[in-house]
Amino acid sequence: MNKMIFIGLFLALGVIASTKVSAQQTELSEIGKHIRVSGQASVASVPDMFHFSVYLEEQGELVAKLNGIVSEKSTQIVKLLLEEGVAERDIQSMRVQLSPWFEHRQSVRVQKGFVLSRQIKITMRNIAKYDGVIDGLLRFGASRIEGFNYAIENPEKDYLKALEFALLDAKNRATTMAKAMDLKIGKVLSMQEGAGYTPMPRARESVLMADSGAYLPGQISTSAEVNVVFALDD
Repeated sequence: MNKMIFIGLFLALGVIASTKVSAQQTELSEIGKHIRVSGQASVASVPDMFHFSVYLEEQGELVAKLNGIVSEKSTQIVKLLLEEGVAERDIQSMRVQLSPWFEHRQSVRVQKGFVLSRQIKITMRNIAKYDGVIDGLLRFGASRIEGFNYAIENPEKDYLKALEFALLDAKNRATTMAKAMDLKIGKVLSMQEGAGYTPMPRARESVLMADSGAYLPGQISTSAEVNVVFALDD
């Protein structure tokens, strides 16, 4: 019984697959002569904002004392950021994390106290103030600064421009291919946008942390891809 059900299911799947192929062949025959091409393009722009995280860490025996120190440093850092023009919405103070602090003594791990840490996520929209902000953060006791990531405030604008160039690229490709075969491209039968876009930064975190004060934001490349089907005319 089970074997008969399996055979029936297999035949049914075969009929479905055959139907799909037949439908595709019918669709192509109805379209007539055509050419299917893809187009790609990218737009480079200088980033106008960047994100990074500041970490405050204190270790000691009394949690209340550690919390007071971290809270005071957090207040000073937030004040500094506001004075440098960073908006409140671009400052995200994460919750405090508490973990044991251990030391090794003669191959024995002994708890000395606790480590209290807090992460503050920051978005800066005025890159020119980078030097002053970093110096201030270190002055107010930031344990480390990391996670630098350049970005564009309005990436959609660059993507739409790249999308337009990608369509022109597809048209140029189709025209070149058709001309080589003594044909001409006709109307657009279909066009489909690619799977999306991913802005790709070209700057490195090590450049950001250079001591010279001269930072290089580099560029961000935003790409787009399209698939277009053109009719072919003699």
